[in-house]
Amino acid sequence: MDAGEDVRRREVHPRLRLVATATAVLALSGCGSDTKRDAAAARRFAAFPLYWVGDRFESWKLQAVLGLDGTRTFVTFVYGDCEPSGGDEPSCVPPLQIQVSPLCGHLEAVTASRRKIRGAVVGFNRDGAPVLLTARAQVKVYTGEGANAHAALEALERLRSANRVPPVVRASDRLPAAVPASWAD
Repeated sequence: MDAGEDVRRREVHPRLRLVATATAVLALSGCGSDTKRDAAAARRFAAFPLYWVGDRFESWKLQAVLGLDGTRTFVTFVYGDCEPSGGDEPSCVPPLQIQVSPLCGHLEAVTASRRKIRGAVVGFNRDGAPVLLTARAQVKVYTGEGANAHAALEALERLRSANRVPPVVRASDRLPAAVPASWAD
């Protein structure tokens, strides 16, 4: 991997800060998420394919799945804890967040990219997060407190289906490539 493909910590994107703040509020209030219920709800989710790394990634357990209620245009799998700080409105960024949305935007972020992970094109959007484009979904991975510089790409390498919306893939399967077909191998 050359320096241009290295994942670096960047300024926190406003949408990510919102998710991180919501996660911090859950942690502070003692009302944490029921991850078994969240994982079951993700398996039943039918709007678009969801990809995750399972109940655990490295040393971080799945803490929450946000957006399954239809209030967002994306679903976020939150892995690991973080320590809220910051005075009047404490917040933090969990070690790993996988954000999945229907394939529709950010295509320009990776059109020049020829990097692929398991057959799907990966690029970086303006907020520095890697964006993987599959046939029906786009997957962004954000890293935060305690994550190493390669955690985002490592997570993309381990993606598998969280629900049964086609195409369903295992961690060892090729990921279905997004159109245009010229991106496919």
